[in-house]
Amino acid sequence: MSDDFSARLNLPYLAAGQMQKHVTLNTALTRLDALLQTAVVSRTTVIQPADASDGDLYILPQEAEGAAWAGRAAGALMRFERGGWTVVTTPDGMIAGVLDEGVVVVRADEGWITLGQRLGEVQGLTRLGLGTTADDANPLAAKINAALFTARGEEEGGDGDLRLTLNKTTASDVLSLLFESGYAARAELGLIGDDDLSLKACDDAGTWRAVWRVDRGTGRIAFDQGAVRHETTLFTSDDDYALPAWARWVEATCVGGGGGGGAGLAGPAGASRIGGGGGGAGGLSFGRWSAEDLDGVLTITVGAGGIGGVSGGDSEVATGDTVLLRATGGTAGGSGAGGAGGIGLRLANPGGSSSTTATAATGAETLCSDGPGGGGAGGGLSAAGVAYAGGAGGVGGWSGLRAAGGVAGAAGQASPKPLLSIVGGGGGGGDASGSGAGSPGAPGALFGAGGGGGGAGLSVGGQGGSGASGAVLITVVG
Repeated sequence: MSDDFSARLNLPYLAAGQMQKHVTLNTALTRLDALLQTAVVSRTTVIQPADASDGDLYILPQEAEGAAWAGRAAGALMRFERGGWTVVTTPDGMIAGVLDEGVVVVRADEGWITLGQRLGEVQGLTRLGLGTTADDANPLAAKINAALFTARGEEEGGDGDLRLTLNKTTASDVLSLLFESGYAARAELGLIGDDDLSLKACDDAGTWRAVWRVDRGTGRIAFDQGAVRHETTLFTSDDDYALPAWARWVEATCVGGGGGGGAGLAGPAGASRIGGGGGGAGGLSFGRWSAEDLDGVLTITVGAGGIGGVSGGDSEVATGDTVLLRATGGTAGGSGAGGAGGIGLRLANPGGSSSTTATAATGAETLCSDGPGGGGAGGGLSAAGVAYAGGAGGVGGWSGLRAAGGVAGAAGQASPKPLLSIVGGGGGGGDASGSGAGSPGAPGALFGAGGGGGGAGLSVGGQGGSGASGAVLITVVG
């Protein structure tokens, strides 16, 4: 310990019998003025200010400039008074407020560091706010853009693990993470009023809905709103379909185009004249595949409905050059004979056949009870001139969601809910006429129904009705 200066703050002592004691005392007071409740103007000012006020303190940065500052070590504490600058010796542990930054720094071996860096432990805080103000409702509050928690490794005295533990008092209490957007609640995850992990979602109206819950006793998860995602698309014309990235399974239904009804015959009395046969319904096929086995894009072909006397077209689903699923079109009705149903997983409903001795036959509807209906046959004309009525079109989807077939001469009805059942009712056959032209057959309805056959006539036979075009229904499941 020096006999001339104090041990820590280096304040000069007054000596016994010293002359001009006021000089020594004033020097000590000047140092105390700098070292007590120290507040520096800045620690980043590089150029020595020309307008400093008496008592101003600066911590020098690297490469400071100026007559009194240049060449001095970074971190030196400079004090201005009476037109001159002096270096103030700073002991380790000295604390200073930096006015232009609003921070507190501490003198250490490595220089001036912020107080937060220096504190190794903070205990017993009742509030902590990071970038914002904490309050009684939120004693810990942070307004930040990113946060990082990383485990302490074994080389640092840790074990490499990191767990965040959140605890509630009783089962009926809430322990959760509440997610907000614009301070409006949107989702909540946690132990919400019980001890099972659950997730809830909130809409713009503030209505909360349970999404899922994990039974802690079994580990089983239950989805309150359903867990399977699916998307259904109905194709009524040729197209390509790109499978969504989330798809896991692909289901397809193909319906071929319906066959057109046959034309009725005509001729003079004395000979039997047969009506046109009803067009056969398009075939019906179902398929299901894993999305990962497909090329990512499905090529969809939709079979056209046949006009009178023309068979319907095939509907297909393909991936690349490989046809995955096919349903052929129904065959056109002939002179009297009904057209055959298209080929699918089951043989489709055929068209009805005409008769010169009875009412023409109805289009079939139960051979393929969930498929489109066959067209009704056109009425025949007997040799004696007896004209018979046309047959009704077959019901589409007879075993489920039905689409009615048309009565004689009337069009069938389309599927009431195409996304549930892509089948239509067959067209009714035209009536025969013993005095003029036979009535035309009616068209089959969407999708895939056969057209009605034309009725026989004295002068002209009725034309066959058109079959309905097919369709392809694709459902992806994820």
